Order: sequence, then C-alpha cells, then structure tokens
Amino acid sequence: MAFPSSPNTPSPTNASEYKCNVCQKLFKSNAGLARHNTIIRKYNILRKGLPVVPKNITKLFKNDLIYFIHRRLPNGLKNSGKKIVSVPCSESQFHAIFKNHIHYYSKKSGVYKCWFREKEGGKKLNKIFERTDWRTKNYDQNQKTYVVLTDNHNSSRELNPLALATAKNITIIKSKKSPTKCQYGDVMVEWKYRRDKEANGNICTAEFVYFHFYTKQAHILVSNS
Repeated sequence: MAFPSSPNTPSPTNASEYKCNVCQKLFKSNAGLARHNTIIRKYNILRKGLPVVPKNITKLFKNDLIYFIHRRLPNGLKNSGKKIVSVPCSESQFHAIFKNHIHYYSKKSGVYKCWFREKEGGKKLNKIFERTDWRTKNYDQNQKTYVVLTDNHNSSRELNPLALATAKNITIIKSKKSPTKCQYGDVMVEWKYRRDKEANGNICTAEFVYFHFYTKQAHILVSNS
C-alpha cells in the first residue's frame, strides 16, 4: 500500500544524531528515523469503516473551530498564558482536517496528536484553516491577543513576567519519548474520546478535538501618516 507523503518529514540534525523535527525524538541512525517516519504516515490513514466527511462540511467546521479559538484569546496581559479549547469532533472530521499532520496515535487509548511550532507551524495551520487570522483577535485601543508560535530555544525571551508564572518547563525535549504536553510556543492538537459512567451504569461517550496553546497580548503600532 502506498502511503501519502507528509509535510512533517523529519530530518537529521548532524551525522551522528537524527531527530524528528516534529516530536523531537532522537534516533541513533537514519534507518531508525526512517522507520519512525513510516509509522507516522500510517497514523494519517483514516481507519477502515469510518465515513469520509464531505469537503463543504469540513470547511464549515473549520470556521467553527476558529470561532472557539478566538473565544480563548482574552483581552488583558494578566489573562495571557496557557489555554485549552475543546470542541465536539468526530474521528472522521479530525482526519479530514489534520490528515498528513497527525504525528501520534495510541491504539490503546485512541488518542491522536499533532504538533505545530515556529513560523513553519503557523504556515501549516494557515493552510489547514484556509485563513491567516485564526490566531489573532483584535481589541479596542490597538490591542490584540494572539496564539504564540515560536522556537522553544528563544521562548524565555518571548514571555512577559505574568506569562512566565504560568509557562513552566520551557526546554527543548531531549527524551526519546514524544512530548505529552504542550510546550510554550507550540500548538498541540489532540483528539480523543470522552466517557462518562452514571451511577446506574449507563455510559455516555463523545468525541472531542482539543487545542493546547499559549497566548500573549501586544499593542499594534499605528502610523500617523
């Protein structure tokens, strides 16, 4: 079976160290990195039996996602920091939006994850949402709140003192395991089931997509000319 190409193809950092540029997992050889990439491509194939979502429905749902993201872009410096957006979303709809960007899947838990970072991550999300304003909300007095997408190496310089209090563990991940939490400067998209069991034994389930990110506020300079 031929797998679709992925825009997240990882690359070696030097001759003796190979690192996935998405999850930052390290490998001792190019062969290990290649196997990792092959496995990742399989995650981006819709499971058999799931329906394909029409493109027009997917486009409308993307607009809904932007609306809910904007609701988590509050005004005021003290409100900057880590945010989580959760929206009901079927597995098929998640695949329709994030196909070729899914980088983690657990067969046991059924959880999918995607990571977007730096300017390249922003460009990918612009293309996915088909809009460039998904990450910014404008307020009166030339204020705007935006989703932070930055290199983790430089993230400490991006944080204001209020955001610094909530943004911890701002380091490049060097573990061989994929990161499980959203790092400052990244956008992590996660899909999973939610399951509630009632006192009488009734079970209710739903499917959700989660967006994990950090926000920051800035003042927009306006020219007087």
